[in-house]
Amino acid sequence: MPTSQTRRALILGVLGGLALPHVARAAPARVVIIGAGVAGASFATYAAALLRGAAEIVLVEPAPGYLALYRSNLVLGGMAEMQEIWSGYDALARRSGIRWVAARAVRLDRDRREVILADGSRLGYELAIVAPGIGLDYDSVPGWSREAAAVMPHAWKGAEQFHLLKRQLDAIPDGGRIVILPPPDPSRCPPAPYERASMMAAALKASGRGECRIFIVDAKERFAKMALFLDAWQNYYPGMIEWLPPSIHEGVKRVDPSTMSVETGFETYRDCALVNVIPVQTAPQIAVASALADATGFCPVGAQDMRSVFDPRIFVLGDAAHAGQMPKSASAANSQAAVAARAVATELLGEHSGPPHYESLCWSLLAKDDGVKSTVRFTAISDAFESYEDTVSGLRETSEVREANADDSSAFFSNLKKEIFK
Repeated sequence: MPTSQTRRALILGVLGGLALPHVARAAPARVVIIGAGVAGASFATYAAALLRGAAEIVLVEPAPGYLALYRSNLVLGGMAEMQEIWSGYDALARRSGIRWVAARAVRLDRDRREVILADGSRLGYELAIVAPGIGLDYDSVPGWSREAAAVMPHAWKGAEQFHLLKRQLDAIPDGGRIVILPPPDPSRCPPAPYERASMMAAALKASGRGECRIFIVDAKERFAKMALFLDAWQNYYPGMIEWLPPSIHEGVKRVDPSTMSVETGFETYRDCALVNVIPVQTAPQIAVASALADATGFCPVGAQDMRSVFDPRIFVLGDAAHAGQMPKSASAANSQAAVAARAVATELLGEHSGPPHYESLCWSLLAKDDGVKSTVRFTAISDAFESYEDTVSGLRETSEVREANADDSSAFFSNLKKEIFK
């Protein structure tokens, strides 16, 4: 178990060695963080290390802990355990300089600089960090709804939904039919629906249910890492996974939870054993209610520090942010949090933090010990996000490279979990 001094040294390494002096204030400023996923928890960790008591850091999060859904496909595939992807907030809440408020934030009163909680109470702030995760449009798929998600799960946020998807997958008989409806762009973790299909197929095949069929009825004509997934499905799961773009299926006309059917312009898939509906995604309601989102449905931010273009006292991090072409990934959220923490420390303590750098590292598991990776790195040109590196795994990589990718993915997850949740 790392000591507090060791932890602080590691965190300052992530923050580029920025070690700011403590500056006495008449009263500590209050920084309120909304949401404790990767973005919010990373920001809380980094800001506490940098500010060292110079500000009151308040973390508003109603859940008792965090389920790393970006790692959940491995649980479906039998390659990770549920407890591995769950982290309670107790250790984070005990960290020096952080106060956890177990409540749900519903809106920011920007004029008064107050966060309004579900019980009507208010928290004043000097700076606010909005990191509420992703919002789902329950009206975007005809026939589907918030209530229908209890039968046709999205499993895109929340532990309960993922547990439901896992139970349904475990109960499918050999020969059962699965339909996955991936969302249009932009969305959280773009390759995840296709990794989900791969891991479902791996679990079904390993348990003697190789006659099951998975139909991916996509909202897009192309998808992230497309060539890699199509090649893997042919090699590892022949005949099990079929991908249909809109030009083939002619659009989803309706889903019917009562009959577990999916009607498209091309075919109706009836009596499905599992229908995974992943709908259109937006910033969550709190961002919309606080007038932080634009016509894209997400919250535009400046590239220098992730500050909202609508309010200089607010930073938006993670999936809710519209950060140019940066993918919505855990790695991106973590790097955004580091940039924002440096910016907040600079503002409150008066030291220059250097130019911002962001990265989105995204691993996908195709099969056991076969991982692929994409890397996109960004900097700020004026206040716009500019990529300066964009790479993806190749089709003909060696098995040693693919296994190393899978190991790197596990190491990234383990290190991030220890850094921000332990």
